[in-house]
Amino acid sequence: MAKTATARKGSSLRSQGRRVMPALRRVARRVKASRKEQPPAARPEPLTLGELIAAAFDTAGGELAEVLKVVGSPQLSKALGRRVVLVP
Repeated sequence: MAKTATARKGSSLRSQGRRVMPALRRVARRVKASRKEQPPAARPEPLTLGELIAAAFDTAGGELAEVLKVVGSPQLSKALGRRVVLVP
């Protein structure tokens, strides 16, 4: 909406009011502008459960108790985005 302001010699000058952008959008715009444009990353090929267990056996040295610790760990669940439960 336009506001009326007085100029130096008494004539009225119309100026438009400015709404402040919300802080969250302001920060997002700044971050987006500061980032370089990167090409989209290729999605990694999905792992099967068998490949995951085989990798755990290789890592743990073939001991079943260690494999269960590796596969059931919270870090692996967080990395996969799913919880894996193995019953011996």
